[in-house]
Amino acid sequence: MKRNSKGEFHFPKDGVGLTYAAGERIGDGVKIEVLFVGHTGRSLTLNGLPMTETGHCEYKAEYVINDKKTTLTVVDTQSGEENSIDVFFFKKAYKKYRFTLDDNIWCFQNLTENKDKYESMFEDPYLGLLKSIHDKHGSKFHLNCYYETPRHGGFNLSQMTDKYKEEFKANSDWLRLSFHANADKPNRPYICASYEQAHFEMERVNKEILRFAGEEAFAKTAMSIHWGDCTVETAKAFRDLGIRALIDDFNQNTDSNTDLRLYCDAEQCALLRKYGILYDKELDLFLYRYNSGIQRRDPETFADHFENQIKAMPLFDVKNICLHEQYFYPEFKWHQNNYYEKFDTAAQWCSDHGYIPMFMDEMFEFNTH
Repeated sequence: MKRNSKGEFHFPKDGVGLTYAAGERIGDGVKIEVLFVGHTGRSLTLNGLPMTETGHCEYKAEYVINDKKTTLTVVDTQSGEENSIDVFFFKKAYKKYRFTLDDNIWCFQNLTENKDKYESMFEDPYLGLLKSIHDKHGSKFHLNCYYETPRHGGFNLSQMTDKYKEEFKANSDWLRLSFHANADKPNRPYICASYEQAHFEMERVNKEILRFAGEEAFAKTAMSIHWGDCTVETAKAFRDLGIRALIDDFNQNTDSNTDLRLYCDAEQCALLRKYGILYDKELDLFLYRYNSGIQRRDPETFADHFENQIKAMPLFDVKNICLHEQYFYPEFKWHQNNYYEKFDTAAQWCSDHGYIPMFMDEMFEFNTH
């Protein structure tokens, strides 16, 4: 990003999402210290309030943000020059957590294969485990779903029984489903995909979720896609189908030279790694950073892991605790026999530290359910 010689905001940045962690809570608002950098010796105001020059070319002012969207405008009272940014404030995006589970399809296959045997969908061992964690801790689970799998001779969501539709609806206060990809392979399915491909594949999964689980259990505004990379055209397709927030790691130039950043550039990734939430005004999408993955960690390391994340991202304290469905099954080559222990340990840590379960649409206040 090139520096603007006329001045620029250093904190906060344009389009970022703020929470109570960004400053001092004042009633339902948050008081932040706005930092602006410009030529020395100027007379500047922030939304009409005087700014103080605290160092060479550095100006500060405290400001209380109460609304979901606030425009911050710095004016040079001598020249009349203006500089404005928009920031977002999410009152519910603080000390919250949810479990997000990727690659879901085998549980639906099992429910269909056993529809004459299972009276409840929670007789499926995987879904039963999730319910046991919910019953114990009140946890909420977001399942990102495939359309098809080659397992057991092949299965797709059009074959999924609707026997459990009322049960899905009855449990939608803690269990919801969304699109993830067409299938497990290929990896990175949307890194070079077209608008038409993404629209077709997502619409097909959405249709089936509504058929067998109902509107109540459909997480229609927030999701993560398989492998976390996509084209701008793909993101447009998701937005046109109702998605308002995309969740990803936003890791760029990692040690493995593998990016997981949706369609974002280096500047956007850097902002997301600091603030956690960023609004893309061109696509009308909120971008939201994953954290708290426990896929490759042992339960005894969770406490240090979660604490280190708080230190690394002090402006953003929401836990998105991610696992994948396949790791539950002994037949899977990377099966984890401590699957329950991972959920139980993570949920207990969240409860002990004052975190409350919440879905993304609740946090963003999209009001879809």
